[in-house]
Amino acid sequence: MTALTIGLCTTLAIIAFAEIFSKIDLKFFASLSLAVIPFIYIGFSIDPHVLILTVPAASLFLLFAYWGYKRNYILTVAGLVLHGLWDVVFPHVSTVAPHGYDVFCITIDILLALYFYFKLKPVN
Repeated sequence: MTALTIGLCTTLAIIAFAEIFSKIDLKFFASLSLAVIPFIYIGFSIDPHVLILTVPAASLFLLFAYWGYKRNYILTVAGLVLHGLWDVVFPHVSTVAPHGYDVFCITIDILLALYFYFKLKPVN
């Protein structure tokens, strides 16, 4: 429950930042969020075997962020959702990931994906 609460508060802070500074390029901010979040996992990858999985995964999410910014924002949203799936797998790979880190990260990834989807969705 604590991980969920902290994840909700963190997500609200990120969204509040985006709303307060509404002049920022939200598409860039969304892509930047996706680009930075996966690299936190490298800090929890002190075992070389875990790094073999973590570095390519973080690089893949970086590509989703880049393509989402350059081509279509939906790729950034999809990258955030896919990163939520990675959050489920990672605690089974890393022995140093804190307890509840998966719930904390899934909360942020899914809520930010929803926020960016609805905020960046073109108005018809």
